[in-house]
Amino acid sequence: MLKDSFCSSPWFHLRLTYNGDFEECRWIKNPSRVNNIANTSIVEFYNSQEMKELRTGLLSGEKMESCSACYYEDSFNKLSGRQRQLHKSGIQLDNFALTTRSSPHYESFLHSHINQGESNHMPTDLQIDLGNTCNSACIMCTPEASSRLEKDYRKLHKINPIQFKNPVPYTNWTRDPKLLDRVVNELGQIQGLKYIHFLGGETLYDPAFYAICDRLVETGLAKNIIVGTTTNGTIYDERVEKLIKQFKEFHLGVSIETITPLNDYVRYPSNVEDIKNNIERFLALRDSSNLYISLRITPNVFTISEIDKMFEYMIEHHVIAESCNILYQPEHFCIELMPADIREETLAKLNALIDRIQAVKTNLVNIRKNDAIDDVIANVLIDYRNFVRDYKILPNAEKLRHNLVSALKGFETLRGNTILNYAPRYKEFLQHYGY
Repeated sequence: MLKDSFCSSPWFHLRLTYNGDFEECRWIKNPSRVNNIANTSIVEFYNSQEMKELRTGLLSGEKMESCSACYYEDSFNKLSGRQRQLHKSGIQLDNFALTTRSSPHYESFLHSHINQGESNHMPTDLQIDLGNTCNSACIMCTPEASSRLEKDYRKLHKINPIQFKNPVPYTNWTRDPKLLDRVVNELGQIQGLKYIHFLGGETLYDPAFYAICDRLVETGLAKNIIVGTTTNGTIYDERVEKLIKQFKEFHLGVSIETITPLNDYVRYPSNVEDIKNNIERFLALRDSSNLYISLRITPNVFTISEIDKMFEYMIEHHVIAESCNILYQPEHFCIELMPADIREETLAKLNALIDRIQAVKTNLVNIRKNDAIDDVIANVLIDYRNFVRDYKILPNAEKLRHNLVSALKGFETLRGNTILNYAPRYKEFLQHYGY
């Protein structure tokens, strides 16, 4: 059925990646990446052959391979990127036909259907990746998103070339001042642009973030734009306090996996106490500004065992949980590899928390509402309970668990730490696979 595969995202959204390549969607898997900002404008890519083919496939009811990450989350009734984008188009899955016809994008769907996937209006929602400049080297991240991890991978490749691929060198597109200036000018020419989400690297550590935001303020565009960014929480920069007041809204997502020192191991070399202090400083700004804060979690095979503590923290500080996606790369860090006994313990803790706070699943999709924080937390909590309860063991789980141990040993060779000091409950499991 069309409602099981259709997504409205390519009718208003696209992504500009770390090195200036374009992608059709922020959640896309195996993107084509044949266009680059150096030779293709944002508007040109929006009606490129890749975007047209994606629109045509979605309109025909095809389950697109590139959309598999969202379909996987849909299978667990988790709020996927596809569902978020449908909501922006006013489309409800439980009333799909009627709400699609009443969608403000319906005429655009028809236009694309008649015109081989071409869109008749500008994008309104952009994700712009500034580059890989970052002060952290998270174990589940990739070198293209972290300059610090890129350095680690070059060393690790010499130790274990099969496990750690030698990073392909590239230049952050934002390092070219003329290109940066051109992109800001392009943004000013996109009629109806509503939202820009910036990613790094670590955006609050990257001069390009402040340069672009300052230009948006100078040109007067900021007052009509919602800007969002994701930070690892290690930095509190007072320049952000000033920027918050300049934009229509400012959305700040803090990437954190757990409130215990296990976060320091996973998001090396962070200090979780410093991160919590920074979160609380940002929360202090929330009530007196147009700032919206979320804690963005992407649990892995280890941090899922402490996710109940993360939700406890969210409840205590009245801050929303935002789950961007279920971790699927690197595959050896996936939740689905956790041992059976820890899985049962985690499920029991989540069920106890759900019962205690009387969490109820709703159809809430718009999480940017400070008056709906409790409902948002409940939704994400139940989503993860359902996932832990229902996921199937990966067919190549045994191989991936050996790969997990190999990866941990590689990182620990450089860092002089051990996962057993942070997740001792996993000792027997890891030793079984050669740790």
